[in-house]
Amino acid sequence: MSGPAPYTAAVIQWAPCVHDPVAGAARAALAIDEAARNGARLIVFPETWLQGYPYFSGLKGVDPEFQAYLHVLHDAAITRDGTALQPVMDAAARSRAHVVISAHEKAGGTLYNTQFDIGPAGQLLGTHRKLMPTLQERLVWGMGDGSDLTVYDTPLGRLGGLLCFEHHMAPARYALNGLGIQVHAAQWPGQPFLNDIVDAAIRQTAFENGCFVLSAREVMDQSRIQSGMPPSTCDPMHYLATGGSAIVAPDGQYVAGPVYDEETIVYGQIDLTRITRTKVWFDGTGHYARPDIFQLRWDRRPKRPVDIVD
Repeated sequence: MSGPAPYTAAVIQWAPCVHDPVAGAARAALAIDEAARNGARLIVFPETWLQGYPYFSGLKGVDPEFQAYLHVLHDAAITRDGTALQPVMDAAARSRAHVVISAHEKAGGTLYNTQFDIGPAGQLLGTHRKLMPTLQERLVWGMGDGSDLTVYDTPLGRLGGLLCFEHHMAPARYALNGLGIQVHAAQWPGQPFLNDIVDAAIRQTAFENGCFVLSAREVMDQSRIQSGMPPSTCDPMHYLATGGSAIVAPDGQYVAGPVYDEETIVYGQIDLTRITRTKVWFDGTGHYARPDIFQLRWDRRPKRPVDIVD
């Protein structure tokens, strides 16, 4: 297949600046600069890395610790049209790199887990809100409406991605396959209990969609909780994240990683010619599809609670 020459991609496995989007954006810029110096043209961060994943969501909703963290997180959330990500966008432009970063986004009184795709000129290509928060995450985030799930046609290939357990939503994977995704940003938290689940999900996504998967996971521990927060009364292991970032090829084989227990940047080569060798065997929305039996209906219209018609 024709396309770009092989290039270097990077997955950032650094600890976040918990509940601090200003410090988070500055730290993200440092990571982008470092990855770009090592040749990376595509750089992916973990889930809600800008302010840190809400590990407190595993507590009971009535727990005072949960309530305190939730209120602070609302204050730390960013808006889609705000300037909080400007340092990240400036770093992308300075490095001429594509960047995928995730953040807690606020719209009105609702938080969303949102993936931000930034182009090499520092422009916002688009955003995607997580479709379905998992378990008690539903007390933290609202649900995306599916209108913003897409794939971007770039010089590095057709880029898209999903957040955490969206990878287990077969229709979401299939939708991206139908859009011809070639390079997939998979954003996760870093809890150790997810290791086998993530391994299965990213390798399945890579082979099923015939794409490269950049799986980003963070490291975290209780000592990194923002100062001034209530003292935690739960098991310190509750806030432990050990990473596990990796890059997977379309045949399901690891290009790099997974790497655990350290702050690092994981690098790997993206060679889109490997896609053809996989698609020959299985093309889920091509020669291996049976639209006479199975079809996916995707309602991509925005779902507005208040739809004003003048």
